[in-house]
Amino acid sequence: MKNIEDFLTHPEFIRWVRQPDKELEAYWDQWRKANPEQLPSMRLAKEILLRTKFDQPEPLVGMREEVLQQVLREREKSTPSASTIASKKKHSWTSFFWDGLGQMSRVAAILVASIGLVWLFAPVSQVEIEPQIVQLEENLIKKVTGPGEKLQFTLADGSRVWLNSSSEVEFPEKFGKEQRLISLKGEAYFEVERDSLRPFKVNTEGLVTTVLGTSFNVNARDAGKTRVALVSGKVKVSSAHQQVALAPGEMLNFDEATATLDVSGFDPAKLLGWKEGVLQFHKASLREVKEGLEEWYGVEILLKNGEGVRWQFSGEYRQQTLEEVLESMSYIQGFNYKINDKSVNLTF
Repeated sequence: MKNIEDFLTHPEFIRWVRQPDKELEAYWDQWRKANPEQLPSMRLAKEILLRTKFDQPEPLVGMREEVLQQVLREREKSTPSASTIASKKKHSWTSFFWDGLGQMSRVAAILVASIGLVWLFAPVSQVEIEPQIVQLEENLIKKVTGPGEKLQFTLADGSRVWLNSSSEVEFPEKFGKEQRLISLKGEAYFEVERDSLRPFKVNTEGLVTTVLGTSFNVNARDAGKTRVALVSGKVKVSSAHQQVALAPGEMLNFDEATATLDVSGFDPAKLLGWKEGVLQFHKASLREVKEGLEEWYGVEILLKNGEGVRWQFSGEYRQQTLEEVLESMSYIQGFNYKINDKSVNLTF
């Protein structure tokens, strides 16, 4: 694609802007990275499609099929020679007309035609609780943490974010006039500055959390599972088919595989300890302790003679080094340890 007209006549581009899904998001994200020089045209086309609002009338039953059949009948009536002559005349007239239009006039003409095609081939009815989110890709910032790393920063609107280890957030350098959109992979805690005109939205896999001003934690570490815990204020959490409002002290548990949204209570000290640098285990197995230490300190733990070891370990460590934690654990659980830079050997 070379110019804005190409975008506005591309069916998949139109569908991505108006009805995005995971596959389309992945495709256009890769396309954008591979064609950075075409971003201005892409943004303008996206803006035109987003700002064009129209009511989609409900077609009469059978109208769509009748229109298509009529097109086929008209095509069959034309002989090859007549079709060729008509095509040449039409092409000559169209070229004269098209070349005489300015760029924005051509864009408008294409947009009208595109909207007509969308109406003709779109499903007769669609049910959608929460409108799909589309963010214009302008000056996006990405923050990433690895194992053993945590990050705290402030957004352009004054909202603060705490990013847990092995997590990623993406957001525009400056928020738009209608919303403040954040994309999250992993876990983060948000303290949102209130703005009644621009809701703050956190987009995770299959879930959108919307607030005006509040503090909450979003954990999307496990594939297909997301937990949203509200500390203060009020949030609205939406999937493709459901919508739930949370009160302070409530946590939503979302399972994408079953499309279920369950609400429960939570212990802030346990759930948010990571934000204050507190490592906690609650009746954890050896595997869970191993994975927790690896994630917290960014190391690889190797077990020797650990087969058959059964743990239900509970402990809390506040701002302590790996050696201090292992020293304490070894007294309780009876193992030897050796730290070698980024790897640790535990012998039972």
